[in-house]
Amino acid sequence: MAIGDQKPALLLVEDDDQEAFLFDKMLREEAGAASIDRAIKGEQALELVRANPHYDCVVLDLKLSGEDGVWVLEQMAQDETLSHIPVIVFSGDSERLQQVCSRYDNVVSSVRKPETLEQYRAALTIVMAILQAAVNVA
Repeated sequence: MAIGDQKPALLLVEDDDQEAFLFDKMLREEAGAASIDRAIKGEQALELVRANPHYDCVVLDLKLSGEDGVWVLEQMAQDETLSHIPVIVFSGDSERLQQVCSRYDNVVSSVRKPETLEQYRAALTIVMAILQAAVNVA
């Protein structure tokens, strides 16, 4: 977690370059102080989160090439050093969103995949609230 003057740390797991660019750009506009890493595959996300188990939040797309977001959640849930990290899941599939929210304790929020700029801004409000809470707890 972020401590003192350190920036809140976020891992964005998104394989779509345009969506990741937009999310990253808008998040930096809202929270310029946040440190944002990106993974494009589930395996890469798990490597990054294992290398830095102090992320304040992981924003996770469920549909990824290779191992998907559900696999990432499963691996995190089985690892005591990672199971505490809050995860926000994104998906266009509302049924999958409900399933992961009820199955994994570290999923703190789910957001249907934003399709408009207004929806991206609403999603960022959720991410910012979670990052702020993580920083205040530290």
